[in-house]
Amino acid sequence: MGMSHPSRVVSSDVPDTATVLREMSALCDLWDNAKPGTVEYRNELDAARALGVRTHAHHAVRTARAILQLAPTMTGIEIIPLTRLLMECAVTAAWLLLTPGSGQTLIRDGARERLKALAELTKLGEKPGPAKEQAEAVLANLEDAEGPRAFVFKQRCERLRDGDRLYVTYRALSAESHSGIGIADFYTVAVEHSPIGVAFNGFAQSSVRPATIGFAGCMLLLAINADELARARPTHTTQIATAAKRLGVGARIVAADGTELPPRR
Repeated sequence: MGMSHPSRVVSSDVPDTATVLREMSALCDLWDNAKPGTVEYRNELDAARALGVRTHAHHAVRTARAILQLAPTMTGIEIIPLTRLLMECAVTAAWLLLTPGSGQTLIRDGARERLKALAELTKLGEKPGPAKEQAEAVLANLEDAEGPRAFVFKQRCERLRDGDRLYVTYRALSAESHSGIGIADFYTVAVEHSPIGVAFNGFAQSSVRPATIGFAGCMLLLAINADELARARPTHTTQIATAAKRLGVGARIVAADGTELPPRR
């Protein structure tokens, strides 16, 4: 393969897989068992950023639940696309937490993508309807809004401390998340007796499964912690700190320049 496996970019110094899966399940329960009601977020975050953190943390939990369903019986690379999605949600939540104006960037990118989709539909003879005008209005209103001008995942990674390593991990996960040579390589093995030198192995097992699950656990923690740090009042600080210790990671979310949100007053 042209891309590195996750084990080459994710530290192998992680807890055993059973421990990570237990921590992931406990973190999902912590999120799902929270009391319903309005959540108040810190003054540093506007509504768009707060909503972005909340929704991406929630989807990270939903994705982690899917990984927990697959992990006991699937030993191939089936969880890698889910781990990649979990990572995207977690990094985006942390980026929103630390980046002024990022909520507007998120909305602006959504409007641009909607217009692209509507343009393709128009080519097929479909009428765009009011959605086109709505997206154009959003873009016009946010044209001069503060914040990053592009919604690019590499830049979201690089906003965080050790973001370059995060992005390399993302590229490694991507190699086995899309159709292509990564998938073909995984299910083939070199054999001398084959006329073409390789044979199909439908029961191939991932050699980086422990590292992948360990990374998924860390990303789930990052997502939930981003929401915790975004809130005006702490709710699960002790539980998150305990989970971080068991997973072997820190409980701070720090930008590449060393800044982080100030302590709550």
